[in-house]
Amino acid sequence: MSESRRRCRVWLLFLLSGICLHPASSTVATEPKPARIVAGVTCQEGESKTDLSAATSQGVSFSARPLDVKEWEARLEKQAPGSGGLFRRPGGQPAPFQVFLFRVENSNKQLVRLQPGNVVLLGGPNEEDHILDYTDLYQYLLGTGKTGEELDSVRDAFFDSGLILEAGKPEERLLIYRELPPSKKRKAMVLLVSSFQVAAETYQAMLGWHFEKVK
Repeated sequence: MSESRRRCRVWLLFLLSGICLHPASSTVATEPKPARIVAGVTCQEGESKTDLSAATSQGVSFSARPLDVKEWEARLEKQAPGSGGLFRRPGGQPAPFQVFLFRVENSNKQLVRLQPGNVVLLGGPNEEDHILDYTDLYQYLLGTGKTGEELDSVRDAFFDSGLILEAGKPEERLLIYRELPPSKKRKAMVLLVSSFQVAAETYQAMLGWHFEKVK
């Protein structure tokens, strides 16, 4: 890992382990009610209560929104009717996934290259995860008693392999991760685009959220 990337990760972990600044905010696990997920790694007075996080770096726009189970299952259903509950476990339990709707758009004249595996989910110290790709999801389905072949019908609904982005042709799909474990210390979560290329140069971008208790 380069020195600049190492410093970036250290800084992110500092933010993720810090105290939220807004007096109405708290960690996810301190309240019995579900926490509201708000864009931005730290709370800010007067902030817009949206869960859509966006960033632009070197002419490449990124945005993402965490989806609840009903939302991402509805996208699978739209992709392939009858596939909404594909990842449900025996007994109908929801899959243990953290899912984001992720969009990337290139405004450069040069081509942009992005490996979805370089979009890392950070939840706090020692909480780092990479996407579940086709092979991971295939193995997951086998573990639920399915053949795995059902995955082919929804393959275009989620990011898996590398992308080459031309100008003005955005890509929007699901990013699927393992569910973050319950934590009393977690203040925020981040999607770190640890590496993407514009022509021959490599850059980074970051999308973040913090948690606020629901009154």
